[in-house]
Amino acid sequence: MDLEQKINKLQSLVSKYDTESFAGFFAYFIKHHPDPAASISINKFGSKLKDFLYLISLNVFSEERGNKKLEFSNREIEIFANILNDIKGYDNPVNINEHTPKSVIHEMAIRNHFDNGVLSYVEQDLEKIRRIFTPFENEIVNEFGLDINFLIGICKEIELISKIRAKKQMSFKHSKEFIDFNEKVQVKKMNFSDAFALLPENTQEDFYSFSFKNYAHLIFKAEDLYQRLDKQKVDIFLSLFSCTPVPNTNIRYYTAENPFESTPLLKFSDGIYLSLYGKQIPISIYKFLYANLIESPRYNSKLRKHREKSLEYKVVELFKYLFPIKDALFYENYYVINNFEQDLLIIYKGTAIIVEIKASKLREPFRDPNKAYLRLKEDFKNAVQYGFDQCKRIEDYFYDNEEFNITDGKKKVLYTIKPKKIHTIHSIVVTLERFGSLQTDLSLLLQKEEGVDYPWSVYIDDLETFLLTLKQNIKNPVSEFLNFLNLRRKLHGKMYAVDELDVCATYLQSSIKFRRFCDANDTFITFSPYEQGDFDKLYWADKLRFKENALPDEYYEFGLL
Repeated sequence: MDLEQKINKLQSLVSKYDTESFAGFFAYFIKHHPDPAASISINKFGSKLKDFLYLISLNVFSEERGNKKLEFSNREIEIFANILNDIKGYDNPVNINEHTPKSVIHEMAIRNHFDNGVLSYVEQDLEKIRRIFTPFENEIVNEFGLDINFLIGICKEIELISKIRAKKQMSFKHSKEFIDFNEKVQVKKMNFSDAFALLPENTQEDFYSFSFKNYAHLIFKAEDLYQRLDKQKVDIFLSLFSCTPVPNTNIRYYTAENPFESTPLLKFSDGIYLSLYGKQIPISIYKFLYANLIESPRYNSKLRKHREKSLEYKVVELFKYLFPIKDALFYENYYVINNFEQDLLIIYKGTAIIVEIKASKLREPFRDPNKAYLRLKEDFKNAVQYGFDQCKRIEDYFYDNEEFNITDGKKKVLYTIKPKKIHTIHSIVVTLERFGSLQTDLSLLLQKEEGVDYPWSVYIDDLETFLLTLKQNIKNPVSEFLNFLNLRRKLHGKMYAVDELDVCATYLQSSIKFRRFCDANDTFITFSPYEQGDFDKLYWADKLRFKENALPDEYYEFGLL
């Protein structure tokens, strides 16, 4: 069966279902992940986000849609997963011997781009909107009638409505009677029917209501937003960031941009909206504003420069938060060689940390492995490789015995470095884009001389999450960070990780065990994508705090959490 036939078969299956129940079902499981270890059909999908949004799009934009209700017990869910996995792996080599270094790198990039959503916390996405677009607010208001505070506020409001309704909808699960019922069924003390019959009538009704429409808390009306937000602005926002179920034969390929990445709200004829993935809303806002401003000859250059400078400010801010100011020296936009500006240098108790910050883009990979490899190599070169080369330029001075000066743009000497007093040197390349496995294992593409240490290359949101975790939850955050850097550079060439936070989480679980991994020469280490769940646990326990709140401020001020 060729690719087109597989897609036709999958769309034929999913289009039998009523759109609201189908989209609502998968939207619920995007937000509420089941136990990954559970042997259930929903866990057959490789990406709970991208796969589910793709299935929803095949249903929503199908030429024919049925009225069958999708339920958790439907056997076709596993069939969906099997066909979809075939579609995603259609171009992959069948025989392992057919894999080449180029094809492996290509497959890694494909998975990073198409299987993952934007891996960040919503507070980071909201703060990014404020940081990047506030200087352009007048233009945004003139063009769309929406200011930055409103755009951030409506994201928070939609999430608040969902949270309040979910708490009410699922409150029965926390009653003593339901907990007792669940325990009896789990330990097989009673069968489901007999135990359920003992529940109070109102608990049974709440259970049936939840089972019938578990996604009810993800539904809202425009009127719900009018209560606290400007009606005209709400209407403009909903028209920009929602779509309706209409036939569209062009929407059928997994590797094409999904419409819900730009319009994450699904609007139905009765005026209700289904929030498919609340976290996507600020991401969609960012993409929308950036795409419109970058097209303007007046703002194109200004936006690019501001984005780059904003990234630099963010990185400096994070490191100043981690390091005690009284013990650390920070040099921003400094020079060692004339006409070669460097981003950031930190001197801390005999340790030098050279940081280069890169805002260059990572483009969507081609499906053709040869074309894809050339594009990936070019994008990697413009970001990680270029950053490393800049770091190496300064590293060489530290490894020499000659003193050298740190100067500003006017050649004023800011500090004189005495290399003999520096015992440890680290290079860090911070990127605006996530390069996935190509960034976690730099041996795949980074060009360097034998014996030269690898830098630590990290995506900005991962850097922020890790540094905030260290500062807010670890007794000696700077010592732990420096120890991590010492160990981390040993892993390249003998590891696989999709995301840097999986590596960071493993270190925080046990630095001793992590050291054994790094020192083992005969071991290849695979980091589980579930390791970074440790950061989620801190986040939900309010032990990972960002500058921007995820919900309206009063939600925190009045103790409603």
